[in-house]
Amino acid sequence: MAVTGKRARTESTSTPSAKNIKDTVDQIRLLERQVAESKTHLNNLVTLNELCENASPKVIHAAMHALFRVFSAMVNKGELQKPKKAAAEDKKATVTLWLRDHYIQYLNRMCQILNYPEAGLQVPALKILMDLVKVESAFLSVQSGGHHFANDLYHRIVEALLNCSNMSQLLLSEFTEKYFGFYDDLRFYFLKDAAVVIDVALGTTGKNDKKAQAKKQKMGNRASPEKLSLMLENAFAIMETLKSMPTDDKELDEWWAGNPDPNGEKKPYTGDNFGFSDEEEDETVEDLTKDSSAKGVKKHPMLVLLNHKRVFSDCWIAVLRLPFTTVVYKKTLLIVHKRIIPHLPNPTVLMDFLTDSYNAGGAVSLLALKGLFILITEHNLDYPDFFHKLYMLFDRNLMHVKYRARFFSQVDIFLSSPLLPAQMIAAFIKRMARLALSSPPASIVIIIPFIYNLLKRHPTCMQLIHGSATSEENDSYNHLEDDPMKCNALQSSLWEMQTLQNHFAPNVSTLAKIFNEQFTKPSYNLEDFLDHTYATMFQNEVSKKRKADAALAVEAPKGLFVAAAEATADDEEQEDSIVPGWEAWEF
Repeated sequence: MAVTGKRARTESTSTPSAKNIKDTVDQIRLLERQVAESKTHLNNLVTLNELCENASPKVIHAAMHALFRVFSAMVNKGELQKPKKAAAEDKKATVTLWLRDHYIQYLNRMCQILNYPEAGLQVPALKILMDLVKVESAFLSVQSGGHHFANDLYHRIVEALLNCSNMSQLLLSEFTEKYFGFYDDLRFYFLKDAAVVIDVALGTTGKNDKKAQAKKQKMGNRASPEKLSLMLENAFAIMETLKSMPTDDKELDEWWAGNPDPNGEKKPYTGDNFGFSDEEEDETVEDLTKDSSAKGVKKHPMLVLLNHKRVFSDCWIAVLRLPFTTVVYKKTLLIVHKRIIPHLPNPTVLMDFLTDSYNAGGAVSLLALKGLFILITEHNLDYPDFFHKLYMLFDRNLMHVKYRARFFSQVDIFLSSPLLPAQMIAAFIKRMARLALSSPPASIVIIIPFIYNLLKRHPTCMQLIHGSATSEENDSYNHLEDDPMKCNALQSSLWEMQTLQNHFAPNVSTLAKIFNEQFTKPSYNLEDFLDHTYATMFQNEVSKKRKADAALAVEAPKGLFVAAAEATADDEEQEDSIVPGWEAWEF
């Protein structure tokens, strides 16, 4: 017997017992069999949809899987295909429209379950939705006679993930590892749809994007700051897992919804709308490029790597428009040079973002260095103030920041060119030497080999070793000057290294004495010094092997308190010298 909707709603408002849950699950199986066997029991779909909102996760789990089996079979048979307008008044068309409405309700509920607080329901809901994407795509491809991707449903999934306020680690890992990071078509459409969702939330949709404009009219104005912050967090959490991208058309070989026809581009599906929204069905893929071989045969756009790079670029640009938090800002700068710039068709689109970050100061400027330097050296970005601002980054705070080791490894690359002016190199050497006087030992052991390598690389600066300045009073170097070409560094000397030879830390003093020797030793490997801290320096000291007994050329002591022992010996000598019979006169 079918459970009525009233009874189902009553059960969902109270806490079910274990027996009631078991009975409800058994009833779900019965309802599923009845719907599958006969269309006279289609009203049971209403009950199953209502049970997807039950208070018990077990009931929800059973109901949503039962509906998946029912609806996937209907999709495969074409029973949910939207009827033509001419047959809208037909009884069969009425049933089809009724089924479609309940299918849409089911899809909406599955997208809501992605935001359910329990990960045990989030992951099965995602699997069901992704399987339905495959089922719909297969049906549409058969109907159209060519490749088709059910992007209308997938767009709903992407939107639900970006707006998920309960994004669990299990849900994130499931989507990124099994779907987004593995299948080329799922990655392509996620990037494409995510850019649209973010642009709609920001109110920055383009005039030519009809689908985004329609969604914008529904949503209204710009989303709230809380929603934008949530969208940023989820979008970045997914995007940062993308550690690699295809580098050639031949590497596009993993497809969730079937391999596009490699022999030629066929027409997209033009039959009746099978999408599940009031808008027109999204096309299979925008024809961003028309790549043709020597024989004149067009490639399917999904098989062209440039299309994937373009949607990747559009998605990241949309993410960068969101109001960044400090944490996400730094994480983005950490990966921009390895995971973003190499996969952009036009990396100069990040020019404003990186220059603004470089001008921000502090740790943000340090993190923006690598990406900006890549744009300058590999993509012809003209930024004449690069070394000027780099020089200004050397301050006392630099020696205490978290990214100090990363910064010095990058500066070593920036100053490696022999074409840089000697005056500029000398300015950096003096700036670092002066900072070493007030830096912690862990920072000084980075600066000393760094300066040594610079002197080996730029022999013109060797005159700093033999300069006449012996202290800050008679030093011509102006440490207050921000322009490295005007600070008179080349006319100075490295008296700071002489000072560091008397440092209290033995590691520092020993390392600084390298400047007293001839420059015949090879350059230092900076990687050996970048990770030093107080803890590592202390560990190195206590783990050193020392001799068991030290050689001492001194007289052995007569006791623990030498003065007391000597006084006792003098008293004994006086007692021996007393003449017998005169003891009473001893004081």
